[in-house]
This record gives sequence, structure tokens and C-alpha cells, in this order.
Amino acid sequence: MEAEFASTAVLSADERRELYARRDGPGLRRFAVQFGLLVASAVASVALADADARVFWPVFAVYSVLLASMFAPMHEAGHGTAFASKRLNRRVLQVAAYLSLMPPTGFVAFHFEHHRKTHEVGDPEVPGGNLALAAWPKNPIAALVVLSGLPLLLAKLAAVVNLAVPRGPRWFARWLPFLPEAQRPATIRESRAIVAALVALAAAAWLAWPPLWWLLAGCVGAHVVLGPYLAAEHTGMPTEGDVLARTRSIRSNAVVRWLFWNMPYHAEHHGWPAVPFHAVPDLHRRVAAGLPHRYRGYLHVYLAALRGR
Repeated sequence: MEAEFASTAVLSADERRELYARRDGPGLRRFAVQFGLLVASAVASVALADADARVFWPVFAVYSVLLASMFAPMHEAGHGTAFASKRLNRRVLQVAAYLSLMPPTGFVAFHFEHHRKTHEVGDPEVPGGNLALAAWPKNPIAALVVLSGLPLLLAKLAAVVNLAVPRGPRWFARWLPFLPEAQRPATIRESRAIVAALVALAAAAWLAWPPLWWLLAGCVGAHVVLGPYLAAEHTGMPTEGDVLARTRSIRSNAVVRWLFWNMPYHAEHHGWPAVPFHAVPDLHRRVAAGLPHRYRGYLHVYLAALRGR
């Protein structure tokens, strides 16, 4: 059933039936190209580590952006809407989540809780449930730190390291209350796999082939991209009202929409999360006039934030 919104953005039953249809083809084609480009850019970054800076840095930047973009298939497959096939959704979720330094099972629980409590008390994307942190940072230095993406990277690393060591029920109740008990063992195993992979890659770089450090450096570069991308979804929005009032819709450009599987249209996604990524542009055309927070691009979002809007 469609949620009730204070805005005029509504869909008929026939429109919902049309837009909710899931397919394998669009996701397979996009992920195959995206993952292939990521692998190619990673290999090129390592191979060109000692090349002229004018050659190396653009390649490394492309690698960082493509690594950041793995958030999109992880997110879509986590919803089960990237493909009609449940198996494909699970496999792509696993690959993209590991590359995003997130345990797949834990991410799904985390993200569903975010949808249930979007930008309000209890939303796990709001640190500590402190709604003061849901607003734009008033200190320009704090804003730059948030937008750098480094707090996000450190939070992910802290999470997987903590999950990789034995933890009791009280720890889960305090830090991951949204994670069902039955999903804890899988989340722990996945976190240990991430930590083991990072340690193995660091050891190989340290002991055998130093250019491999650039693969780890790409994790930092990816989060520099993710910082402003993710902050634009909800930060500074109201913490009351319906979900559309608490979420931005950002048109951006075709490259960003392709890389991030149309998720810049984020209000549309929160309003109708069962709509697959390939149908979101059509959804946007049908409901855009009723969305309360629409922006032309990410620069528009941050200029509006500076003006207090």
C-alpha cells in the first residue's frame, strides 16, 4: 500500500503496478559495465602507480569514483529491486557491500531501519539519535569534516572491527538494536571477512608490492565522493512531517544518475521504495510536481544550505 503523504505526490493503483515491475536485464547490464570499469581502473591504478602524475591521478580518481558507486548496486540489491531474481539480488548485494566495507546482512537491517525512521529519532543514519546532528553543521570546519566522508569511513571501519571480535547481547542491544538476533552470526562472519581482506591487502602491499596501497587509498577517495553525495539526501531537512518532507529529490546529471542507479531522486525512492531503479526516472516525471524539496544538482543543494534554505 502506498504511504499517505501531506504533499500531492500520489500514484494510482495502475501506475504502481506498472512501476513496481522488476526485471533482470537493466541491472545486469549496468552492474556488468560498472563492475568491469571498476576492475579496469583498479588494475590501471596499480600498474600506473609510478607513472607521471598527469596520467596516474585521473585514473586513480576514476577508480575512487567507481568504488564509491558500488554503494548504488548494494543499496538497490539490498532492497531486492535491482533484479527480479532473488539470487542475483543476493550475489550483487554481497559483492557491492564487501567493496563498500559493509557486511551485507547488517547493511540490509541498517537500511530498512533508516526507511522506517527516516531522519527522525531512531534513524541509524543520525549518530546517536541526536537530531541536532541531523541539521547542517553550523561550524564551517565541522561541515567540511562531515562532507569529507572521513567520519563515514571511520564509522564503517569501527563497526566491522567491533563486529569481528566476540560481542554479547548487551553490546548488540546498545549499538545495533535494529539487527535481529538471527542475523547476528552472518553479520559477524561478513565483518570478519572484510577485516581479513583489508589486513591481507595491507600485508601484501607492505611485504611484496607497494603499489597495492593505492587500492586501499581508493577507499579514502571513495568516501570523499560519498560524503557530499549521502549528506545531500537528508541532512538539514525537517525531522517531522511525512517522509517526502524529510528527503531531497536531486535531478543532477546523467553521469551521476547512471553511476548511482537513479538514487539522486531520493525522495521518490523513500516515497515508493519498491520501484526498481530503472523505473525511478518515470516515477520522478509522475510525482515531481508534488515533491516539496527538489534541487537541480548537488551544487544547488549546498548553495541553498549556505543560504539557510
